[in-house]
Formats: sequence, C-alpha cells, structure tokens
Amino acid sequence: MAVKFANNAYSTLSAGITDVATSFDVASVSTFPTIGVSDHMYLSIVGSAYVEIIKVTGVSGTTLTVVRGQDGTTGTAHDSGDRVELRVTTAMLEDAIADSNADAFKNITNGT
Repeated sequence: MAVKFANNAYSTLSAGITDVATSFDVASVSTFPTIGVSDHMYLSIVGSAYVEIIKVTGVSGTTLTVVRGQDGTTGTAHDSGDRVELRVTTAMLEDAIADSNADAFKNITNGT
C-alpha cells in the first residue's frame, strides 16, 4: 500500500456522521489524490471541538471508505459542513518512510 499526498486538499462533510461510520460523503474529492486499490491517504476531520484523523482506503464518487480514529485520535460524531483536510500526520510520515524501502518516493507526484 502506498500513502498518497496532495497539496492544499480539502472538502466538507455532506451530512453529519456518527462516531463509527466507515463510509460517508464529502462535497467534492477534486483536490484529493487519486487512490488505487492498494493505496490510502490520511485526512483530518475538523469539528468545532475535536480533530479526528482517518485513513481513507477507497473513494467512489464523493463517498470515502475509511478507518476511523487513526494516529491517536478517537472516532467522533461530526456535523455536516465540518472540514475534511489532507494534513501532514505522524501516520502519513511513518507510512511514507516505510514505503520508501520500495522506492515510493520516486513515484510521488502531485495527486497521482
């Protein structure tokens, strides 16, 4: 699995989500990198009182399939309109370093 990156990638939640939802819709995925079946990316859901890091393992249209509560955070309910941002996280860097053993850094391009 290769971790994917993109600069200034963000969206918002299309509807509120529960603390255990493993798929949900965002307004747009146009700024996020394209991920293949063996790829993933880490996003932060920014609520009014809490930030949760999620691991996105699939994208279909504007629906994200995710693993909740990553990198020391906990699955939390979030409101419609909360920002979903691709930020640098510890897990992202650890995965990138692990991928570097397979020359992943040579394949990183803007969003692909």
